[in-house]
Amino acid sequence: MDLIIRRLKLKNIRSYDEGEISFPTGAVLFEGDIGSGKSTILLAIEFALFGLGNEKGTSLLSLGRNEGEVELEFEARGKIVKVHRGLVRSRKRGGVTQEDCWIEMDGRRYVLSPTEMKEMMLNILGYNEPVDPKAKSIIFRYAIYTPQEEMKEILNRPVDERLQTIRKALRLEDYKIARDNALTVSKGLRFYARQFMEEEKRLPDLEKEKKELILKKEETAKKIEDLENKLSDVEISIKGIESELEVLMREMEKLAGEAKRGEELERTMEDYNKKLKILKNQVNFDRQKSNSLKKERDEILKLLIKPEKELKVIEEELNRARVEIKAILGEVARKEHLLSTYKSLVERKICPTCNQRVDHEEFLSKIEKLEKEYEEINRRKKELELKIEWLESMKKMAEDYDRNSTKLKSLEDNISTIEDRIAKDENELMELSKKIEVLQEKLRISKEAAMEYKSKKLEFEKINDDLKRLREERRILENEKIKRLADLEKFQFRINEIEREMEKIKDRITKGRRLMEYVIWLEECFAPALEKIESTIFRDANREFSEEFSRLFSFMVEDPTKSVMVDEQFTPIVIQESYEQEISNLSGGERTALALAFRLALNKIVQKRAGIEGGLLIMDEPTDGLSKEQIGKIGDLIKELMLNQVIIVSHERELEGAVDYIFRVQKENGKSKIIPAKV
Repeated sequence: MDLIIRRLKLKNIRSYDEGEISFPTGAVLFEGDIGSGKSTILLAIEFALFGLGNEKGTSLLSLGRNEGEVELEFEARGKIVKVHRGLVRSRKRGGVTQEDCWIEMDGRRYVLSPTEMKEMMLNILGYNEPVDPKAKSIIFRYAIYTPQEEMKEILNRPVDERLQTIRKALRLEDYKIARDNALTVSKGLRFYARQFMEEEKRLPDLEKEKKELILKKEETAKKIEDLENKLSDVEISIKGIESELEVLMREMEKLAGEAKRGEELERTMEDYNKKLKILKNQVNFDRQKSNSLKKERDEILKLLIKPEKELKVIEEELNRARVEIKAILGEVARKEHLLSTYKSLVERKICPTCNQRVDHEEFLSKIEKLEKEYEEINRRKKELELKIEWLESMKKMAEDYDRNSTKLKSLEDNISTIEDRIAKDENELMELSKKIEVLQEKLRISKEAAMEYKSKKLEFEKINDDLKRLREERRILENEKIKRLADLEKFQFRINEIEREMEKIKDRITKGRRLMEYVIWLEECFAPALEKIESTIFRDANREFSEEFSRLFSFMVEDPTKSVMVDEQFTPIVIQESYEQEISNLSGGERTALALAFRLALNKIVQKRAGIEGGLLIMDEPTDGLSKEQIGKIGDLIKELMLNQVIIVSHERELEGAVDYIFRVQKENGKSKIIPAKV
């Protein structure tokens, strides 16, 4: 069982908005009026299996719709397969393209491009044919389903076109293509073989050039040997001079070190002299400073008088005296006020407060007593003022003593510091003078080394000039040697190149001879063998076809006086009573029977060649022009073909008795519907 259709689902395909058909096995009839949408079912099945081919998407997508789809479920080679293809109208370009394409098998869904879909579908069905997304399946078109118009046309086409169609259906074109390709390859191989063998003429010239190059190579090798001898002599001289220069260089380096050290010594001597001068100036300055400070110290010593009491004691006594005099001043003021008041009372004789008469004697006694007390307080006041004055002078003397003592100590410290610095600087001056003496001796030695360095340098430059001359001579010899070696390498490279080229030519000659053997085999063996195989297969197919064609026609047309066959070019021949009859003289029903027999015979042969016998057959309007009696025989014909599933599309109701299942296709308001009528 190779291919059984199980279910077809349509959406926006031609006149179908939506539709779904479950296909049973056995003979299935889709009947309906012309234009009702029957053929759309067959086109949808082919589209689902193999894509658009050379058709345009606009021929399938419903008018006014932007999207459509076909989903087909079938059984092939023991597996249930579901395939889906979508159609989408491009708004910009207006064309229709395939989208949302997938195949579902063994529980897995494969989303693929249209080309990948075609390739996988051919693998699933086992159709051995090239993958061409812009063409229908040849095996399907001729073994399973061929539109009735195409089968009628095949009888009316010129012989060459009909023969080409038959060859294509039987896939005999592969042999012709293989033969043509073999001859094309043979032609190309012959061209290359001649080219390869033509190169044999170049071998003598290459052999001559090789001998000349070998001679040049030997001459160049002799020149290189002479150059190497000269280079050896120059190299020995260079090494002797380099050794001499190396000894001289070491001596110069030592002298240069001494000379360079002399420069450092000069700088050190300059630094020492500067330092010596600075130290002398510093010592002189410090001595002057010390003498000045000593004079200032002596002046302070003359003025330095130690007070009787310490400053702290004097300040304490001064503070007590000031407190005491402050109290006395307050008492003096109070007594002055009382004296003034008493004297006023005595003069007035009446108390201004109580308006009583004042006792003159009593107040005079008080005034006298106050005056004595007042005099005593004034005396004490004067004593304290004198004491404060003396204490303040003593304080000033103590402050001067402390200040001068501090200044004197500072002067003594400064003098001591300066004297220490003078002593240190004088010691440093002595050390520096000794170092200068040593440096002067070293400078003398360094100057002698510098003079000797100049002498050695002149000797070095003279010898180095000789070395440069020799090195230049060596460079020239080496360059000459390099040039000769390059020539030698060039000669050897060309010799190798010639040898390789000669080997290649010999290989090409061998290859050319081998190619000519291939040419002879292709032209005299392979191509004739293909032609013979093709001819044998064609004759066998022609014989089988003729037998099947004759059998089927006799089954359809019960006229013992008439028989049919095909000639070598598959042209139908009608024989009536041993005479060949023109097809145009046949009745309409006989011509339809002839076309149907031709079609079914071709289906049978193609199925047999493709190895898919006993599967599916699709018949599109097979009864056009047949009589009722002939239509009645369709059922017997179907049984005789022993197929698992036959799908028939026809507007003839007479076929209802010939099938197992019937679906009616109706169109209402321009939309097609499918209605099961017989189950």
